[in-house]
Amino acid sequence: MASWASRPSSKPRGGWGKRQPIFSFKLGGGSKAQISSWGSNPNKPRPQRRIRKRKIFLFILVFMMLFSIPSFIFIERNLRPPLMNIAKVRVKQVATQAINRAITEQVARKSETEKLIDWKMNGDGKISGFMLNYAEHMSITSETIETVQNTLSEIKDIPEHIPIGHALNSAIISSFGPRVPVKFEPVGAVKVELSTRERNAAINMVLVEVYIKVVAEVSIIIPFDTEPELVETEIPISYLLVVGDVPMYYYDSTGKPVGENAPEAPNISVPLSPGSGVSTSPTEEPESAAEAEPDAGAAEGANEPAIETGTE
Repeated sequence: MASWASRPSSKPRGGWGKRQPIFSFKLGGGSKAQISSWGSNPNKPRPQRRIRKRKIFLFILVFMMLFSIPSFIFIERNLRPPLMNIAKVRVKQVATQAINRAITEQVARKSETEKLIDWKMNGDGKISGFMLNYAEHMSITSETIETVQNTLSEIKDIPEHIPIGHALNSAIISSFGPRVPVKFEPVGAVKVELSTRERNAAINMVLVEVYIKVVAEVSIIIPFDTEPELVETEIPISYLLVVGDVPMYYYDSTGKPVGENAPEAPNISVPLSPGSGVSTSPTEEPESAAEAEPDAGAAEGANEPAIETGTE
């Protein structure tokens, strides 16, 4: 028979603070049933499960670290050189395009080409030479330096990315893979040179080109590496055509007259100095002198009167 409202024994079961069952009764089969107090959590995970999860997490973390170290070494040895080469080409392309566009818009349009070159005339009023105007020269140079520095400072914040497939030399996966960020920083001062070069346009024409040469040094930054690079570009700002006199005779580099019916220059012979003639070698002089002596004796004998002797 089950006992109702039975009080628990005063002896603790399992240590201090453990909740004891409030009701207990016996079943017919001899088994004892207990009803736990309100607020207990029978599905509470055991401490062993937490330990297993921690071990799995640590194992995955160690595996990822061991896998990432060879990956970094592979990228450092195999992917760094091709990535740097591609980054150099890309940075030079972007910087050159920006510099050309900025100079064309801000410098070349403001300069006065008529004042850029001072022509020199001879007494007949013909062009004998030219020289650059120093004031206009310095004005263009200073404006170009300022424009290039501002342009490089603006485009350095524009992000550039290169697919890592480009560095694997594969046409199939060249556009796949993670994109590697590429940046560059201006290093040093910008060098600007305003100069001219001439080339022949015709027999009596010379084409003079006035151009700006810009040299800027930048530092290319990619993950795991940084290298300096020079960005050079030439921008023509003016062309001038100088026309001179047409020469009577004109020959090319091979010595042939230029033109279909071009006349040839007459033969020019240099006159010999007085008393000069054909000289013989020293080895022939004694032989010729020996041959000349009998002839001279014969000539003298012919000139002397013949003496006849006779016997009576």
